[in-house]
Amino acid sequence: MNRLIKWISLAVLFSFALAIRPSVSGREANMPNGEGARRLITPLGDIAFEVVGQVSNLSPTVSKQYGYLSLINGLTAGQIFSTADPTLQNETSALFTFFTDAVTERVISNGRLRIVNRVGTTTIYFDDTPDGTFASQDSFADGIAVLTLNYRQQVILDTGDGTFTVVNLLTVASREPFELGGESFRLGKRRDHFRQFYSGAPPTGTPALSGVFAGYAVAIEPADHERREDN
Repeated sequence: MNRLIKWISLAVLFSFALAIRPSVSGREANMPNGEGARRLITPLGDIAFEVVGQVSNLSPTVSKQYGYLSLINGLTAGQIFSTADPTLQNETSALFTFFTDAVTERVISNGRLRIVNRVGTTTIYFDDTPDGTFASQDSFADGIAVLTLNYRQQVILDTGDGTFTVVNLLTVASREPFELGGESFRLGKRRDHFRQFYSGAPPTGTPALSGVFAGYAVAIEPADHERREDN
C-alpha cells in the first residue's frame, strides 16, 4: 500500500513538472525588449566606441553630425565592417553608423576662439547591407536604430585655422536588439553614460559651415551617481 501511494505521489509530481515547463520556456523565449540578447557593456573608464565623421552646420542654430563607428567594445573589426580587409574598412563597409541632430544654445567669443554649446540626440544605426557615403548625409541614418542617446556638446573652434575640439556628454535613452552572425546583441543599457571627444578640421573652402572629425567615447559614471539600470 505504501509503495502504491509513493508511486502515485511521484506520478503527480512528474505530471506537474511537465505542466509548468512549457510556460517557463515560453517566458524565456519571449522576453520583452530583447532581454535575452547579449549586452555589450563597457567598464567605466574604458573606450566604448570610436567614430569617424563629418559635420554640416546648416544654419547658426542647426548642426548635423554623421559618420560611422570604427570600433565597438566587445565586437571585432570583422563584426563591425562587412570586409576583413583593413584598407577597405571605411564608411562604405561600416555596419554601424551614427547621425546627430543638434541645436545651438549659445556661442561665446574669446579672442580667436568660438565656444559653441549644443543639445540634441545621437542615434546609432545597424545596417547589414552598408551603403554609407559622405556625399549623402542620409546614408548614415539608414538601417535599424539600435541606440538613441541624449546629447550635450561643447565645441571649441579656432577661427584662425578652422580646427576644433569637441566634448560630448551622451546618455542612453533607448536601445533595441539586433542580429549579428546569428546572435542577438544590445549596445549597453538604459542610462549608460559616456564622455565623447572629437578632434576636427575644416575641409578646403567652407571652414565655417562644415568639417571632418574623429574621436572616441569613454564610459563614465552617471552624473547623479545612481546605480545604472539593468534594463
